[in-house]
Amino acid sequence: MKTQLRVLLFAEPEFASDVDTLSQFAVVRQVKWRYKPVPDGTRYACIRMPYRIMEGFYWVSKLLVETQRFQVDIIVARFAYFCGLIGAIAAGLSRRKFIVRVVGSDLKVHSRSLIGGITVLLIFRIASGAICTSRDLENIAKSFGAKSTRVIPSALNLHGFNETGAPKKDRKVITVSRLARAKGISYLVRAMTYVKDGTLIVIGDGPEKTELESLSENLGLSGRVSFTGWINNRSRLSQHLKRATVFVLPSLSEGTPRVIMEAMYWGLPIVATNVGGIPEIVVDGVNGFLVPPRNEKALAQAIEKALSDTDFQRKASVENREVAKRFLLPKVAQSTYNYFREIAFDQ
Repeated sequence: MKTQLRVLLFAEPEFASDVDTLSQFAVVRQVKWRYKPVPDGTRYACIRMPYRIMEGFYWVSKLLVETQRFQVDIIVARFAYFCGLIGAIAAGLSRRKFIVRVVGSDLKVHSRSLIGGITVLLIFRIASGAICTSRDLENIAKSFGAKSTRVIPSALNLHGFNETGAPKKDRKVITVSRLARAKGISYLVRAMTYVKDGTLIVIGDGPEKTELESLSENLGLSGRVSFTGWINNRSRLSQHLKRATVFVLPSLSEGTPRVIMEAMYWGLPIVATNVGGIPEIVVDGVNGFLVPPRNEKALAQAIEKALSDTDFQRKASVENREVAKRFLLPKVAQSTYNYFREIAFDQ
């Protein structure tokens, strides 16, 4: 029986750290995928479909060449939409096992359209297995016909708990998010009008940034709400998280957000909306507070509780550090490898 697993990963360049860890268990080859959006507008309508078809042919051909060259056992695609479709087609043509990893927007956003829904159905029809970052996503994957599923969260590739932590700034609220409507940041900005003396730092960028900055100014929060843009340096981001008092994520829809797990790693209490996979890691009143989406008053009340109750902060910090340990890279990589092996050799 073959014992050495050979894996071809079709994923974004950011997945490279996981490749290094998986390489401890298997022979891993990554084809680095990057989605290039076609601009909106009628002038691009006539080229959008031909461009996607040509792009698809290119990537399928590349995967087939790599599959043959390295004699891989299994192809893994990290996104159940265009990337997943390319991986599924390459796996079907090469007669290799195929696993798709779903993360949230691929099932909760792209699958809502007719073409997107058909694409996801086709991917799961071909796939031998699916890795889901939450039970919520696993249920959706099963509704699309996924044959075999496994819940494995996104990994934290971080090192060294700082037990003492950096000096906390009193009543400092932080969020890290793409500034898009689905992330609900406007509700957080409005909530800050009810939070006495609290300050908010918003780390991230996106199509709503200008609108959110104007909203903050119009609400008289310019001195209490700051927007940093994206911080790509992990050390700088960690410093911001360690100095904050409470982490907030007011999303309208989510999978299992990696950023919440990272905030837990640094011992922050969490205030978040009760959507998607969030309640699988945040227990209301234990390590954070859960609120309904689109409700700035409920969000403000939860933030105020988390900022004012120092005893709760200490207990939530200890609990969240323990929860975060389940998501550290070596443990997640081992679970991922075990599932790869199960699909590649045991079916």
